[in-house]
Amino acid sequence: MQADRLAPDPPWNRAYGSFSITRKHKMNDLTQLVGDLGGTNVRFGLCAQGSTDVQAIAKYSLRDYEDLNHVMRVYLDQQSVSVNACCLAIAGPIVDQSVKMTNTHWTFSADSIKQELGISQAHLINDFAAVAYSVAHLNDDELIAIGAEAKRGKGPITVFGPGTGLGAALLIPGEAGYDVIATEGGHAGLSARSDDELALFDYWRAKGSRITREFFISGAGIERIHESLCVASGSDNYQRYNVERIQKLGCASENSICQKSMEIFCELLGSAAGDQVLCTGSTGGLVLAGGVLPRFVDFLQSSGFRKRFESKGGMSGYTQTVSSHLIVAPQPGLVGAAAFLLRG
Repeated sequence: MQADRLAPDPPWNRAYGSFSITRKHKMNDLTQLVGDLGGTNVRFGLCAQGSTDVQAIAKYSLRDYEDLNHVMRVYLDQQSVSVNACCLAIAGPIVDQSVKMTNTHWTFSADSIKQELGISQAHLINDFAAVAYSVAHLNDDELIAIGAEAKRGKGPITVFGPGTGLGAALLIPGEAGYDVIATEGGHAGLSARSDDELALFDYWRAKGSRITREFFISGAGIERIHESLCVASGSDNYQRYNVERIQKLGCASENSICQKSMEIFCELLGSAAGDQVLCTGSTGGLVLAGGVLPRFVDFLQSSGFRKRFESKGGMSGYTQTVSSHLIVAPQPGLVGAAAFLLRG
């Protein structure tokens, strides 16, 4: 894989004052189409060649359009532009630069996009890999330190993010920038560290579930933690609570079971993230991402996340020196798709 030769250091490794916000470009300079295609919606944006400043962002529901070509044409017609390159971040499997979506009849490929748009350059990349590509291109205020600042210099960076599942990727530094390696770290095993976690694991194992990281460290995982705690307390009303309600009540300390659910979630996240950093030698830092965590930044900051991240027995001295940050940029997938196009 060719390195991204225009990637700067991530913000926590940049010299003070070495980074400035990209200027806005005129519409006729915006010749590259970027997109972030999820299970129900797609977002498009435009950027200039050599830039990761994404503009003219718009969101569309997949169910309103016949196929990808249809919605791309609608977007480009609305913007009154033509493009010469395209990169789409895809939430789903990509095989030989082709996609067959699981929740709609849409099928497409990089070649079909080239043909539809009359362009010579089109790429399909994993959506979480796109988030990883964005890291070196985010502004300082788009990353929040979780826990005390720790800096150990350059090295691999783990990107870890709960959403519908649990994404995991690795940024590898080279002489001219970073390579991204997408991994399946979300499907690795997970161990219990407390009596509450042992009870949680036993509850779901008794149901025949395989306990992986993303089984609990995801949006659905929060609901599973909550269900177990409800049943243990003699309550069966867990079906009235979705992840949004659990988060809201738990982070506001308005419901003790919801609060405990969120505490366990953050601690399991810390354990798994610390293990991922150790397994990958990520001395360059941990970056948290995904759609779940930005909803409760303050709670995450005050939770047991960082303590569990650092608590690695004889290797605790190692993890204590590794910084942890949370992406709060609104559209990191689009920025990452633009960053991928910098590679040429």
